Amino acid sequence: MEEPVDSGSEPILREVGMVRIMMALAGLLIVGAGVAQTPLPLPAEAPITVPNYSDPATWICRPGVDDGTCSANLDAVAIDAQGHRTPVTYAPAKAPKIDCFYIYPTASMDPGTFSDMNPGPEEKRAVHGQFARLGSVCRLFAPIYHQFTIPALRRALAGQAKADSLPFDVPYRDVLAAWRHYLAHDNQGRGVILLGHSQGAILLKRLIAEEIDGKPAQKKLVAAYLAGNPDLTASSFHAIPTCKVIGQTGCIVAWSDYRDGDDNRRAFGAGKPGDPALCVNPASPGGGRAPIKAFLPRPGMAPESDPPYIELIGQLSAECVSDAAGAVLRVRIEPGVYADLLTTALNHAGMPGWGLHPLDMSLPQGNIVDMAAAQSAAWKGR
Repeated sequence: MEEPVDSGSEPILREVGMVRIMMALAGLLIVGAGVAQTPLPLPAEAPITVPNYSDPATWICRPGVDDGTCSANLDAVAIDAQGHRTPVTYAPAKAPKIDCFYIYPTASMDPGTFSDMNPGPEEKRAVHGQFARLGSVCRLFAPIYHQFTIPALRRALAGQAKADSLPFDVPYRDVLAAWRHYLAHDNQGRGVILLGHSQGAILLKRLIAEEIDGKPAQKKLVAAYLAGNPDLTASSFHAIPTCKVIGQTGCIVAWSDYRDGDDNRRAFGAGKPGDPALCVNPASPGGGRAPIKAFLPRPGMAPESDPPYIELIGQLSAECVSDAAGAVLRVRIEPGVYADLLTTALNHAGMPGWGLHPLDMSLPQGNIVDMAAAQSAAWKGR
């Protein structure tokens, strides 16, 4: 059921569309809002122990454990380049054959260096916005962990610390414990997709390198999606290839989003001399430009009758591009009635040197779900 744009109301719709898209993007700028503020003083901190992941309270979501973060309404309205609106009803998988294991990005506003084990609304928003939609493909596992916080990131950036010097040993220790608990008690021979963004991708890169790459656990790997990792290169893994086609399994998808024409790239996609950065487009893993299907949250001013998400169809495309500065996923705004609005919105969403990092998972989210579904079908076919 499509609702065509009425030419007489187009100026009003364009203005409303602008406000909605801008507010939606602003709601996702968790990291961006955090790093732009004045660093907070470091509070006194107690020793941190590894969580007991047999306790259901150490998971944001897993089978039998969910406070709504991974099951709340995920319906959307799809909006195409001509402004047509089509309802998109989300349906969770009834009996998924694979699992998805997700590590959320830097989101916690806890004041210390590391977060506590009581996830705040900002962490839950990240899980719901980036991960919950994968419930249409797989069983969902999202452990809580003592992550490096946004206030700590502000302090680190104020001191010009590099990502490889940040204290990720504590959060990695938790992620490793959660993974091992999952393998021992929940996996039962099932295939698993790993997904992580930003800090989550940094931690999963290490986990894959140490626990999966060339190890028995690699037999269980359906795929890994690592978005916005500042140090992911061709040599990061030895026995795990990058994905080349949509239905390929046992492979890696990795990317960092930048606008077409944004050459201010300091944080992501640089690679190393003789060791290029990894970039695999979730919409076209074999290369080339392809449409991406972005999911963005409904802005607060929208009518309650609207679904909680909007899906952009035919309005954005992306291509992995390699040049002297590295390799990144170049996002382009396609011609359409909202092209000018999206240009302004993405300009506001971008972060100098970081590109569209806050939207790494949201911009190609529909493509991630489609690719994961194809990989699940291929895995079951084995």
